[in-house]
Amino acid sequence: MTTEKHIHIDLVRGVKSGSYTDFTRLYAIYADLLYGFVLNLTKSPADAEDILQETFLRIWQTRESLSLDTSFKAYLYTIARHLIIDSFRKKIDSIDFELYVQSDAYQQCGENNVENKIYFDEFLKRIDKAVEQLTPKQRLIFDLSKRKGRSIQEIAEALEISEKTVKNQLTLAMNLLKSSLL
Repeated sequence: MTTEKHIHIDLVRGVKSGSYTDFTRLYAIYADLLYGFVLNLTKSPADAEDILQETFLRIWQTRESLSLDTSFKAYLYTIARHLIIDSFRKKIDSIDFELYVQSDAYQQCGENNVENKIYFDEFLKRIDKAVEQLTPKQRLIFDLSKRKGRSIQEIAEALEISEKTVKNQLTLAMNLLKSSLL
């Protein structure tokens, strides 16, 4: 067994027993590598930083269950990979992300993250302007569904209308938004 592997096992053993010093040493060893990995997949420095911090937080929170028999690096990357997938799922559920990915702004922006942020901020303003063009009923249903995460049934009950009406109004709103934004 290499000296490096012994050091990693000793650090993991220390973390398992609650050593914050060993935890910070593992963080120092892996943080930059993990950040690069996450950034490469998410293309967002803010998301990469959040996922990096959440990954190490989970390591600390579950430190007693760390295994000395498996690769710490593989375990770390597995946690990060799951967090990236969760992050993508949340974004995919977001109307802003869905419409943005379909837009010309997304297609034209390069790898420059500052440029991406500017385009995305401009796009959000366009969404808000397009939402203003919806009828009051469509706007209310859109906000309850896409921005507040309410289900069709919850919206129908709150507005005292049928679920079919909610679905129809939401479909109309989405079609109008897509046509005005694309």
